[in-house]
Amino acid sequence: MRRRELRNGVLTVALLAASAAFSWAGEELAAVAAENSPKVSSAPSAASGQEARYGAHVGADGWVDFVVHAPAATAVDLLLYDDPRARTPQRRVAMTPAGDDWKARVRGSRHGPALFYMYQASGPREVSPERPFGALFNPAYVLNDPYAYRTENVNYDAFFATVPFTDMTTPVYAGGGKSVVYDHSGDGFPGHVRIAPEDLIVYELHVQDYTATLEGLPAARRGTYLGLARGGLKTPGGLAAGIDHLVELGVTAVELMPVMEYDEQSGNQSGRLNHWGYMTSNFFAPEARYAASPGRQVVELKQLVRALHQRGIAVFLDVVYNHTAEQSPWVSDGRLAAKCFNLMCLAADRVYRRTSDGRYYLNNTGTGNDVDFSGGKRYSKQLVRDSLAMWHQIYGIDGFRFDLARILAEGSHDAADWVDNDPRYATAHLHAEPWDMGGQWWDFMDSDGWSADNNRWAKWLGHYRDKVRRFSQSSLNDPDAFKQLIEGRGSVSRGAGPAASSRPWRSINLLAVHDGYTLRDCTWFNDSDGSQNCWDSNQDEDLRRQREKLLLGILLTSQGVPVILQGDEFGRSKAGAAAQEGARNSYNYESSTGDLAVNRVNWIDWRLKDGDNSASPTGPAYGKELFEWTRGLITLRKKWSHFRRHDFARYVHAATDDRAGPINDGGFSYVWEGPRSGEPTQLAVVWWGKAGEPDLMVIYNEGWEPFKVDNLSHWSRGNWKILARSWHGPGQDMCRGKWKQCPAAGSAVTVAGRSMAILVSDND
Repeated sequence: MRRRELRNGVLTVALLAASAAFSWAGEELAAVAAENSPKVSSAPSAASGQEARYGAHVGADGWVDFVVHAPAATAVDLLLYDDPRARTPQRRVAMTPAGDDWKARVRGSRHGPALFYMYQASGPREVSPERPFGALFNPAYVLNDPYAYRTENVNYDAFFATVPFTDMTTPVYAGGGKSVVYDHSGDGFPGHVRIAPEDLIVYELHVQDYTATLEGLPAARRGTYLGLARGGLKTPGGLAAGIDHLVELGVTAVELMPVMEYDEQSGNQSGRLNHWGYMTSNFFAPEARYAASPGRQVVELKQLVRALHQRGIAVFLDVVYNHTAEQSPWVSDGRLAAKCFNLMCLAADRVYRRTSDGRYYLNNTGTGNDVDFSGGKRYSKQLVRDSLAMWHQIYGIDGFRFDLARILAEGSHDAADWVDNDPRYATAHLHAEPWDMGGQWWDFMDSDGWSADNNRWAKWLGHYRDKVRRFSQSSLNDPDAFKQLIEGRGSVSRGAGPAASSRPWRSINLLAVHDGYTLRDCTWFNDSDGSQNCWDSNQDEDLRRQREKLLLGILLTSQGVPVILQGDEFGRSKAGAAAQEGARNSYNYESSTGDLAVNRVNWIDWRLKDGDNSASPTGPAYGKELFEWTRGLITLRKKWSHFRRHDFARYVHAATDDRAGPINDGGFSYVWEGPRSGEPTQLAVVWWGKAGEPDLMVIYNEGWEPFKVDNLSHWSRGNWKILARSWHGPGQDMCRGKWKQCPAAGSAVTVAGRSMAILVSDND
């Protein structure tokens, strides 16, 4: 069967090549023949292609090589188009099999960078409404290239003019979402910014949300790569905004929510789009919708990375390799339909995981089509590694956050070791969201023989968020668990236990991220189902202010890597959503018709930084105070090493002479403890400075009532100065002058309820 198809394929190429001489004068066309197969060309220069890389690659000789993976296909055609909206190809090239791959070469004045192309594949069709998993080949589907460097915007309507049934016999291609040949060699490289893992302060942002309301930007640049790259922007009150705000705040890395091409028409609600981008259709192409100029998304994203790097800010990408935008097939009117963009109709069994009975797509991602990384050499693993290498080597991306990363380890004997050890991105930072609907995934990084000594993975800690939020409610009541968090040892269960991380920097500490309440909203809403640990502060606005500052203070004085959600530093709120659930999970709060009431739920309201909540009634009127508090804590964190140890600090059980701890030790001591358990935590910890650093004492109060630490003189050879007190307002909450000139604490200090204080000793 395969041999007969090969002969037919060669005949097709020859006929097309002859036709080209008549209808496209001067153009040359050839298929890449498999080794030992007959070689047919339309010109002497049409030699057998040796390209092994997937995708479309422009050679120095003018030929463009196309390679696609489709092991079970019996025929694959390369479709070439003159127009990005065309439904019918201008030319069709029969590709030649080469093992599990298919190859073709083209050359000509119209065949090079900016050429639009797609694929069609024929082969077995095993699927049915009763058995949706299996080989799904149907030439009625027109497919884009999963390795394309650039695509037209990919979404359901762009691809399908009507329901794409798997048994259809006529094409339903709507003409959009095409792959585009792109040559990266002509672009400048944005470089890299190397940040030690313990020095990371990560800021999670969404390209659209961050600049969508900034009036200093032309309308066409709001919510785009170039809008985010532009300096000199201001809030309505004249404060720094946009990229300058990031510099002023002091973060060292930006984590961009997904910017790979995705299907925005998967919002699951009429009139809404999928806003966050976790429905990837193409893992090598940047999202087209974020380009200020159509078709310029590749160059503009590189300009954004370069702009951040020029300001000393590393760039991380939130990457979604656990599922794709194709989701799972569905039944409509008794017929099976499938959203085949590429992989599902090229290599479903090499990419997706089936249920144990082999009938359905496994669904531990909640999206219907888990990517399968089990076993040894797999195409899915190569796709991920090649994608990471491209973003690192070509776009200058400095690190990656892996969405629902447990999928990487599902059924895999080597867990995610295959990600960690690729030399092409050996210097990139890697951290995981280490769970999915199937459970938690901790053991790869820090148990069963794995540790920071043999892999560089770090991990989001959901229990950090949960427990610190409970601390701000006076409901944690577990000092051992709280100690574990501020020491950077992580937590994988309730209460104390063994360290979840073998280095502090492997604990990625978060209070709020995109898929939940903002920090502000966690003091605004009551969380009825216990999944968010949020409480409305008895609707007391001053208590909300104190809790927000306490939460930010704990985050930035904990060992480990802090993550700040965009706008949390000045009280951003999503409470304008139509329902409380929307404020919590706003993934589809983007209107397909431009409804501002929907769009503004996720957009950043920069007036809040000015202290103006007129456009965000559920936001605070003290956003400027929150910002200055957060900025001051970041400055303190960066000034000295106390809260960013590379290794776990040594615990010092007692002062060396009953009056002071060790000099230049770099260890830590708990110098005051309230009730052991069952009551709100009252805790004071001294982080002893290293050479050239003073000693710092941080005091935390989980309880409602104030408490006094009256043994300060036992823990310093000098005098304690007051650096920060979270319950005070602007001008009194933080000492911003020279620290030796800060107010003296004396022999005792009182810390208000649900608050914290930071002291500095002037001993040398």
